[in-house]
Amino acid sequence: MARKRLDLQSSRINHRSSRGKKGGLGGALKRVDRKVQDMQNMRTGRRAGMTAHAAISGTADDFGYDEFHLPWPSRILRWMAALLIIPLCFVTVLTLFQRVGDPDFLHHFYKTKEFVCFAVGTGLMLSWFFSGLMAEKFLYLYVLGHELTHALFVYCCGGRVSGMKVSTDGGYIMTNKSNLLIALSPYFVPFWSLIFLGVYGLISLATEIPYGEQGMIVLLGASWCFHIVWTLWMIPKDQPDLKEHGTFFSLMVIIFCNLVLLSAMLCVATPELTWKIFVFNWANISWDLVEAGMRWASGMMNRLPRI
Repeated sequence: MARKRLDLQSSRINHRSSRGKKGGLGGALKRVDRKVQDMQNMRTGRRAGMTAHAAISGTADDFGYDEFHLPWPSRILRWMAALLIIPLCFVTVLTLFQRVGDPDFLHHFYKTKEFVCFAVGTGLMLSWFFSGLMAEKFLYLYVLGHELTHALFVYCCGGRVSGMKVSTDGGYIMTNKSNLLIALSPYFVPFWSLIFLGVYGLISLATEIPYGEQGMIVLLGASWCFHIVWTLWMIPKDQPDLKEHGTFFSLMVIIFCNLVLLSAMLCVATPELTWKIFVFNWANISWDLVEAGMRWASGMMNRLPRI
């Protein structure tokens, strides 16, 4: 259904100079935060029938993607679905800790080259993030990956993209199609990790790369950490993508999908843990929790006074 045209209202933004500011994460992110807050006052128009997906609220316009704009039946259904996802997240976390907490597993896994290389990449990215070096350039790369992920899933779902903007102030795409996958995919798909994997695969087909596997795992660790830390930083910025389908429901979907991705990487990284074993353990834990819940409910029923 075509949405009503929103009036174009634009305002100029006076950017404060970052020269002379103190370095470090605090100073760098405060400058970015100021830009985000400034962009809250900026609106741009959109054509009728088009949907905008923005990396920062206020970049495209205020969209009207607030929970109170959702019909009450939709809000209730999304809240019920979100509550149902919580146990799935809980069981997935328990399954991960059950396996990762095994002393035999830890003894072997922490000594593997895959874990060491991934940990090196993650550590380097965390150090770079908290140092505040090139914070705005990293933000630009994150916004670029965010909007390209939106665009990729738009095309995968049969839609089209008519416009895109990327800057350190935020970004957006204009598209004729929107759904849950398109709206939330940038929050659980590590775009730059996929790019590194694709480039590595193409190069490795043509020539052998010395220490290529170890280098690739380092890049995967760094790019996955890059995706996680900037996503965590971005989510509290009043994201329109989350409001479109309800913030609580969207957050539960994002958490569950990232847990599944983490489980998949763990299964790939170690031969001792396969998807078959992980799913088997997941199902066992789920059934144990269901049985415990049934016993608790039965006990509560027995305590009720009989009429």
